[in-house]
Amino acid sequence: TITAGSATMQLQQGVAKAWVHFNASTGTPTAQGSLNLSSITDSGVGVFQPTYSSTFANDDYSFVAITGTGSAGGWAIEGADRTTSRTKMYTLSSTDALSDYSHNNALAHGDLA
Repeated sequence: TITAGSATMQLQQGVAKAWVHFNASTGTPTAQGSLNLSSITDSGVGVFQPTYSSTFANDDYSFVAITGTGSAGGWAIEGADRTTSRTKMYTLSSTDALSDYSHNNALAHGDLA
């Protein structure tokens, strides 16, 4: 069970265990909405590391991300060094250059520890 404010949600199969929407175009990534997120580390242009408040049971969870500006799309990929407590995420332009975008979304499904 995760409690956030006055809302309590029983975690079940198929329900996202973590998600975040953040803006990275302002220099420091700023979460504008999230669940089960303790921080977002900025490791350089287009390189971010969401860290989870509650860890996953193992590193076999599913992680999906998408990025863009609202008028221009990019793409996001996951780094190969995921752990139970964090995932590295890269955001790239349509020409494959690392870029900081204003609309970044990521979510993770799996079993929590």
